[in-house]
Amino acid sequence: MATQLMGRFVREWPMLHHHFCACAAFHHLLSSSSPSPPTPLTGRCSLTTVCSARRYVHNRSRSLRLPNAPTPSDLHDDGGTYSDSEDQKSRNQLKREARRAVRWGMDLASFSTPQIKRILRVASLDKEVFEALVLVKKLGPDVREGKRRQFNYIGKLLRDVQPELMDALIQATKDGDQSKLQDLTGSETLIIEDDDEESDEEGTHVDIATRWFEGLINKDVEITNEVYSIRDIEFDRQELRKLVRRVHSVEEHKVAEDENKGDIDAAVVGAKRSLTRFLRALAKQISCP
Repeated sequence: MATQLMGRFVREWPMLHHHFCACAAFHHLLSSSSPSPPTPLTGRCSLTTVCSARRYVHNRSRSLRLPNAPTPSDLHDDGGTYSDSEDQKSRNQLKREARRAVRWGMDLASFSTPQIKRILRVASLDKEVFEALVLVKKLGPDVREGKRRQFNYIGKLLRDVQPELMDALIQATKDGDQSKLQDLTGSETLIIEDDDEESDEEGTHVDIATRWFEGLINKDVEITNEVYSIRDIEFDRQELRKLVRRVHSVEEHKVAEDENKGDIDAAVVGAKRSLTRFLRALAKQISCP
C-alpha cells in the first residue's frame, strides 16, 4: 500500500509542483509587506516563479511602443523628428540646380557677343557675368581645368536666375526663333542687338555695304545700278530685290498704321538686318577675292 502511494505521489509530483509554485507566486504579489515565511519547497518555487514573472513584466514594458513611434536616436535635442531623406533630397536638389547653371554658362559661351548681351539684359544680369563669359570664350581647348573652374564660377553667378526664362531664351536663341525672342525680349532689345552686330563687325566691306544699303533703301539710281552691275562675283540678284522690296514694304506699313507699333518695329528691324547681312557678305567677297 505504501509503495502504491509513493508511486502515485511521484507520478503526480509535476502537476503538484506547478500548482504550488503558481499559488506561491500569486500569494507573493498580493501579500502585505510582512508575509508569512514560506516553506522551503514553496520558497524555491516562489523565488523562481517571481523572478520569471518580473522578467516577463519587464520585457512586456519594453515592448509597449507604437508601431510608427521614432526611436530615441531619431529625435533631435529639441524633441523634433530628424529626416535623413528630406536632408538628402535638399542636397540633391542643390546639386541639380548647380549643374543646370553650369550648362547655362556653356550654352551662353557658345553664342555670339550680341546674343549674350541680349540674354543677359533680359535676365537682368550684371556686367560681371558678361565679363566671365568673355573670358571663358577666350580660353583655348587645351585649358580644360581653367575652363572647368570658370564655368563653375559662371554657374554660381547664374543660380538666382529665373529657370523658365533662361531656358526659353537659350532655346529660342539656339533655334533662331525670332518671334519667340521678340515675345521674351521686345522689339527694343532686337534693335539694340542689331546695333551691336553692326558695331562688332569692322572693315572696308562694312563701309561699302552701308553705302549700298542707304542707296538701295533711298532708291538711289546710281548706287542701285552699281550693285546690280557687279560681274566679278556671282550672287542672287532676285534674292537681293526681294530683300529690298521687303524693307520698303514694312516701312510703308509702319507709316500707314499706328497700331501694333511693337510688331511693326520688329518687322522693320528684321528686314533691314537681312538686307544688311546680304550686302556685307557681297561686299566682303569683293574686298577679299
